[in-house]
Amino acid sequence: MDRKPNTTKRCTLWLICYLKPNVSPWIENLILQNDAPCGLYVILNRMLGITTHDIEITSAEIGTDDTAPAITDTALGTMVLDDIPIATRSRDAVGEITFVFFINDKELADGTYNEIGLRAGTQLFTRALIDPSFTKSTGEDFRFDYTITASPTIES
Repeated sequence: MDRKPNTTKRCTLWLICYLKPNVSPWIENLILQNDAPCGLYVILNRMLGITTHDIEITSAEIGTDDTAPAITDTALGTMVLDDIPIATRSRDAVGEITFVFFINDKELADGTYNEIGLRAGTQLFTRALIDPSFTKSTGEDFRFDYTITASPTIES
């Protein structure tokens, strides 16, 4: 009897962030790859029944730092406004969710903003650069959509 060799396939999950309205390019979410308690680490722990950290996205924050995201990030570089509530959340397609945030003029100081983060409870879940940066002027409200796409790849 002929037997086929045992083959193992590995599934890698990438969570990719996309910001609107500035229509940024796709940004690989480095925080999600960190072994610290954030991103994929939290997801994997929840699968094991370890519930130390929240996984539900609860708010956003915005800042001015333009340093490229690093795998070791645990906070925005220069956070200006935190605890931005979610206006709406939706599943747009298989493997894709979008969070919409709205900041009114009086909540956010005029200036140039370069970074946005999502929080799951008290834990930073994502950090992405706004590309191009966003300059807020007096009298302007700000809405941003944050889409996360799960993109699995199968390797032999």
